[in-house]
Amino acid sequence: MWKTSTLLLLMVFSLTTLIGKAQSEKTQPNPDGGSKIVKLYPNPATTIINFEIQQQHNNDRLYDLIVYNFLGKKIEQLKGISSRTTVNLSNYYNGLYIFQLRDQRGNLVESGKFNVIK
Repeated sequence: MWKTSTLLLLMVFSLTTLIGKAQSEKTQPNPDGGSKIVKLYPNPATTIINFEIQQQHNNDRLYDLIVYNFLGKKIEQLKGISSRTTVNLSNYYNGLYIFQLRDQRGNLVESGKFNVIK
């Protein structure tokens, strides 16, 4: 029981730390000096979340959007996104989710996180 409580406390602490640093709606610089490609809103979300690929990076390319829960389990994969898509969160639980934007060759273009609050 003690191990379970400690693990649960550690997970709650990690979540609160990550939520405090949640990604904003504005375009922000990447650590490598480039700008964010994906704008997502609202964050935190309740029923839907919009993913918008910024026009300067789009160039009519198609991307795959993959969503993982905080434990790393793939929740959803949307293929062939070019500019904007809306994800319905009705089957999502409260918590932190990680997204990856990948090009058609499978290369990671960008990743980030969003929070679902119901």
